Amino acid sequence: MSTYISIIQMTFRTILLILILTLFSCKTAKVEAEFKEPKSEITISKFPKQIGLVNDFEKIFTEDQKVQLTKFLAYYKETSFREIAVITIDSIPENIEFDKYAIKLSDNWKVGKDNDGNGLTVVYSRTLRKVRISTTDKTKDLYLSDKFCQKVIDEKMIPEFKNGNYYDGILLGLNELIRKWI
Repeated sequence: MSTYISIIQMTFRTILLILILTLFSCKTAKVEAEFKEPKSEITISKFPKQIGLVNDFEKIFTEDQKVQLTKFLAYYKETSFREIAVITIDSIPENIEFDKYAIKLSDNWKVGKDNDGNGLTVVYSRTLRKVRISTTDKTKDLYLSDKFCQKVIDEKMIPEFKNGNYYDGILLGLNELIRKWI
C-alpha cells in the first residue's frame, strides 16, 4: 500500500511540475509577444536628410546625370506644381520591409505636401534590388494607382536596371509617370 501511495505522490509531483513549467513558459511567450512589434508598425526614427529632388545616397548616378535629373524634376515641379523626389539608398533598417520604408521616408520628407498634396517619390536600391514608387493619397486617388506604378516599375524601369542602366531606368519610369500625371 505504501508503494501505491509513493507512486501516486510521484505521479502527482510530476504532473504538478509539468503544469508549473507550462504555466511559466506560456507567461514568457506572452511577454515576448507583447514586446515584438509587427514589421508594419515599427516607426523609423532616422532617415537620411533630404538634399534636393535627387538624393543619390547609393551613388549610382554620374554628376552629369544628377544635374540633368535635378533640372528635369525642378522644371516639372515649377510648371506643373507637382513634386517628384528620386532617392537611391544602399540599405534600410532590418526591422522593416522596403515598401514600408519607402512610404515612411516619403511621408517623413513631406514630398508633395507643399504642392497641394501632389507628390511622389521613387526609392531605388541597387544593393537590395528593390524599387518603390510612393505617391501621396491625392496623387494615387486621382492619377497614379499602385497598379499603374507597379506596371511602370515592371515594364519600364526593371528592364533597364537589369542592364545596369540605372539612370535610363529612372528616366523612362519618370517619363511614363509624368505622361499619365498630366
